[in-house]
Parts: sequence; C-alpha cells; structure tokens
Amino acid sequence: MKKHLSILSVAFAVLFPMILSAREIPVYFGTSQSKGIYRALFNSDSGKLSESRLVAELERPGFIAIHPNRKYLYSTTVDGSDPQMGGVAAFEIQIDGGLKLLNQQSSQGRGACHVSVDQIGKCVLVSNYGSGSVAALEIKSDGSLAPSRSFHQHEGSADHPKRQAGPHAHSAYTSPDNNYAYVCDLGTDEVVIYALDNVKAELTPSGSVNIPGAAMGPRHMKWLHDNRYAYILNELDLSISIYKAVDNGQLEFIKSYSTLSEGADKGSMSAAEIRIHPGGRYICSSNRDLAEEGRDSIAVFKFHDGGATLEQVEVQTVPVSIPRNFNFDPSGDWMLVGGQRSNDIAILPFDQRVGHLRTIKEKVSFDGGPICIQFLD
Repeated sequence: MKKHLSILSVAFAVLFPMILSAREIPVYFGTSQSKGIYRALFNSDSGKLSESRLVAELERPGFIAIHPNRKYLYSTTVDGSDPQMGGVAAFEIQIDGGLKLLNQQSSQGRGACHVSVDQIGKCVLVSNYGSGSVAALEIKSDGSLAPSRSFHQHEGSADHPKRQAGPHAHSAYTSPDNNYAYVCDLGTDEVVIYALDNVKAELTPSGSVNIPGAAMGPRHMKWLHDNRYAYILNELDLSISIYKAVDNGQLEFIKSYSTLSEGADKGSMSAAEIRIHPGGRYICSSNRDLAEEGRDSIAVFKFHDGGATLEQVEVQTVPVSIPRNFNFDPSGDWMLVGGQRSNDIAILPFDQRVGHLRTIKEKVSFDGGPICIQFLD
C-alpha cells in the first residue's frame, strides 16, 4: 500500500506544476463601442485566448480596474441620471467570472475616462477628461461605492491649440506607499499631486509638477514598486518622462525618452498606454497611428541604474490599428494588444531574456473596440 501511495505521490508531484502552468487566467475587456464588459480565458502555456463573452451590459465601459482582493471590478461609464456626465460602476466578480452590478455613482464631471483603485482597496479615483477634474469615492465593505465627497476641478491650459485649450484629467494613480495621488492632466501639461486619506476617500491639493517641453500631454503613469521612480507617458510628444520621488510626495524630473525609433517622424502619431513588465526589467508603451499608415507600434525599454535611466530595446510594429491599450499576462511571456479601430486583439510572445516581442502568435476578432485589458490573477 505504501509503495502505491509513493508512486501516486511522485506522479502528483510531477503533474501538479504542469496543471498550474497550464491554468487559464481570466481576462476582462473594457470597450468603446459595444454592449459592455467582456471576459475571456487566456492560456499562458499555449498563448490561446478563448472566445469572449459579455459579462456586464454597461454604457461606454471604457476603462476598468480590479480591486486588490480580486472580488470587485470598477468601470468608467456615464451617469445614469444625466448622460452628459460621467460615472463609475461597481461590480462583484462571480464564481463563474460573471459580473454582478453593485451600484453606480457620478464621477461629478464630463467624460469619465480612467478609474483606479488605491493600493489597499479603500477608495476609487476617477478622472474626467471632458471637464478636467478628478473625484475620489469610498469603497464600502461590500465593494459598492459611496457618493464622492472629494472632487477637484483643474484649471489652466498649455501650448497645443486644440488639445490643450483647457484641463483634461486623463488618469489618476496612488503612490506605492498609498500616501499620495497623482493626476495626469493632458490639457495643462502637468501632474497634479494630492495627499490621499484613503479611509475617508479624500484628496487634498499638495502641489503639481510641470512636464518639461511644449505640448507634451501627460496621459498615463506607472511606478516602480520601491516608490523611488515614476514614469509618465506623454501622449502628444510621444515620450516617457522619468521622475524621482522626493520629500512630501513631490517629483523631481530626470529625463525624457522618445517612444519612437530614432529619426522617426511623429506626424499623426500619439502615445496611448504604458506598462511595466511583471518581471520588473522592462517598461513598454504603445504608439497609435491616427492616419492609418501602418505605424502602430509598441516601444520596449530596459531599466538601468535601478530605474533612473532607460535603454530603448526596440520599437516593434504591431498588426492592429490604434493600440489604445495592451497588457502582459501574469507570466510575462505574452502581451495582448487591443486594436480599437481594427476591432481585434493581437497575442504576441515576449522574450523576457532580451526584451523582444516575437512574431505574432494569434490575432482574435473583437467587435466593439477593446480599449482596456485587465487580467484577474
């Protein structure tokens, strides 16, 4: 009997890692022109994405964020009582992967375009591009949202005559230590800093940082988890600016790097998304070709000097149109790139040893314009 148990134990020990490595990871998609939020399963061994299914009907569910406890999902939307205003919706993630609507709250501004959850899951930050404002909303114990008690309207303009005539808050993120919130305002060419009380979901103005240069257009932001360096993607200038964290949540500019190949013409290009690779060695951004000339691409950079400098590894053309969003699967071996205009998702192998995107593995049709990709790991 002991011999049989020993054989079974050995077999389980061999098969168990294989079972884990072949697991299928849920992935959710926010969309721009469809019925709502979709879900699929991604196999990290084969690089295969299952057929997606609608899991929540919602009007304009552009950007989504998942709670740190993986039980709740939040999405931008419109205000149910006033379609001209933005909103944010709270969902409970069901056992079968479906989404149960908990409630919706107003974002208190027009054009809600980005939502994020603080580091410990106490509050949600929502950015209003249309009116150039930001709001913080408390997350209740059941995952639903309380009405915002902290709202801030930005003021000002910058150099671009069309895109920067007024404020356009594009995204908001908390620092790794959760003490501050940083709002990228494309319209004013600055990152507005707020002290964060996550328990009360309150934001208190704490200064701002201007982006060096003309018509830069800060859009999205990522932090290295040691809280030393922040990386801001500039939409209009197609660059990544590095900042060092200093006292009281302030940021000190270090250097900017172009997300295009050397000598490339910016023309009708604009930058869209920025992601740090799960392994922490690389940072990537997407470039959109608004003129449909086939120049949509992903730029890959390698960190040096603990994150203080970047080395451009490659700028790889991708077979989608308008890569507004992309994301790495948790293994870091694959990148999913959403084509907003081409209505598809490209699945690209990523060589972690050298930081190269390899030949496309697969391209999946996805009606409705995928503009946000979030894995549930």
